[in-house]
Amino acid sequence: MKNIDLYREFIDVFHKEEMLAFFDFRDEMNADGPMSGLCKISRPKPGRADSRYLSLLFIVETPDEKAWREAEARFGAIDWDGLRDRFPEFESALSIPFTLREFTGNYFQEVDIYLKSNAVVSRSFIVGTLCPSVFSVAGITAGEPVFREDLPDVEKDLTESLLVDKGSGDSLVSRLRTFFKL
Repeated sequence: MKNIDLYREFIDVFHKEEMLAFFDFRDEMNADGPMSGLCKISRPKPGRADSRYLSLLFIVETPDEKAWREAEARFGAIDWDGLRDRFPEFESALSIPFTLREFTGNYFQEVDIYLKSNAVVSRSFIVGTLCPSVFSVAGITAGEPVFREDLPDVEKDLTESLLVDKGSGDSLVSRLRTFFKL
């Protein structure tokens, strides 16, 4: 049986998708204090997928095992099909947790939102429809999406910037902003 390298699979996702925007978010309703992180909004690079979808990658700061378990339970409880009632372009959603804590120290949850063929993915769609719908269904508060104009080179190695930098003390949000040159 072939072993699957989850870390490599996770990094390969970055090579197959094009980042459109990101936003920071908080879950104030968490029993043990606010949960926070970033969410990256991506689409497949041209020619990489037959389906029309947007990928949301939630990255939650989890300083310890308890916080990681809380993030896993919180995101596992979200009913992403609730998006159906919020915008007509929605077709379906696939939620995929990544178990990469040993590599990054953070919780990752990818949600692929499949869109109907008539969906027009634009800045106004993301700001006016997608984000408010996601915020509502996920029960989070979030900042305005920050759009990326100059996408990173596809060949750029993404692994080093995502690894936990135990020496700097920088937060996940700060490290990702540095990585994405924002």
